[in-house]
Amino acid sequence: MTRNANIVPVAWIQDGWIYSSQAEQHGKFWIDDNRIWGPDGALDMDTRYWIAGGWIWGPADAPDVNTGFYIVGGWVYGPGFKLPFA
Repeated sequence: MTRNANIVPVAWIQDGWIYSSQAEQHGKFWIDDNRIWGPDGALDMDTRYWIAGGWIWGPADAPDVNTGFYIVGGWVYGPGFKLPFA
């Protein structure tokens, strides 16, 4: 149990791919060089989200890039089940 009951395990990372129990984001995004890409097959796969210090930040042009999502031990945790870049 986390200290903050509003934080939930959202997804897991395997071989750079992000998997989730939510079909619309399951296996459609991946991490490369601390940047998040996808969805797979899109014309523009630059989500404008990145990872630094274990936190997911973005989108790059937003006034507040703090998503509240972070990565620990191959799992993505956050305030809700929908990934911010999905």
